[in-house]
Amino acid sequence: MFVFRNDQNQIHSLHGNHIAGVATPTSGAQQVEMWRGRMDANSATPPHSHDTEEVVLFLKGSGRATVADRELRYQAGDTLVLPPAQMHQIFAETESEFVSALPIGGTVKLPDGVVLDLPWRR
Repeated sequence: MFVFRNDQNQIHSLHGNHIAGVATPTSGAQQVEMWRGRMDANSATPPHSHDTEEVVLFLKGSGRATVADRELRYQAGDTLVLPPAQMHQIFAETESEFVSALPIGGTVKLPDGVVLDLPWRR
């Protein structure tokens, strides 16, 4: 059992997304990794996919997400379950906060197939 203290989190910023890896292999997680993030109002994630399922719980804010060819809306308290291999993108209409979880070691890809090396996974 490990306790990874909040003050140990390093926040990484990319395109209005501010994310910290709160449970990663570096902090002792062995099967599931978890991220905590904040999105600036009117920002978006890049379109991407995972080869594993991802679960996102929105703690604050509202916006929308596209998953494959569907558009979904979210607000604080909603959970988004993203299936593996589905291209998706999240758009924050207001400042939003979230936590997300997925199996350790999953690959994250851009639409052109480039694999992303996410710094908050370390």
